[in-house]
Amino acid sequence: MFSLFGKKDKMPAIKIADHVWVSSNAKMNACIDLVKAKTDVIFICWFEETLQQLQSFFGQHAINAEVIMYRQASKVYIHERKIIFAEHYPLSLKEQQLFLSLGLQEAIVYSALDEPLFKYFGGENITVLLTNLGMQENESLEHPMIGRALKNAQKKIAKEIIAEQAARSQQDWFRSNLAH
Repeated sequence: MFSLFGKKDKMPAIKIADHVWVSSNAKMNACIDLVKAKTDVIFICWFEETLQQLQSFFGQHAINAEVIMYRQASKVYIHERKIIFAEHYPLSLKEQQLFLSLGLQEAIVYSALDEPLFKYFGGENITVLLTNLGMQENESLEHPMIGRALKNAQKKIAKEIIAEQAARSQQDWFRSNLAH
């Protein structure tokens, strides 16, 4: 989108509340805890593999929770429900477009340091540091600095993408879309 004088029209950014765990297993357990505490929650996934993993994890623990793909999300469908995004999408523009279309004031995203997006900018090093500092696996990180780091990583990734290729998992997305 461009204006008459060549300036890009800026899309308003929706605030993101990042909740980050050391491992994907800890993140999944946090999802179960949330469902047990609040029954009217819906989990939205960007990738099919994440959807299948979350549904399988819920099934193994006899938890009845709604998990959908981002393509199924609409204002009408999610009306007055607590929405949790089960992962970040590597490109912030695509995230922001969905958040806006859903009419969100804030998007809550559950992530883990062992996910490909975090590995892209050194998540393993952060995991070692946090473990050495005594962080427990069931604790989450929630700090604006994390959100800024993620946004910067997404901007860096966006600069490297020429033509985005769809993928079934975040890992496949990185493999298909980034040359290194």
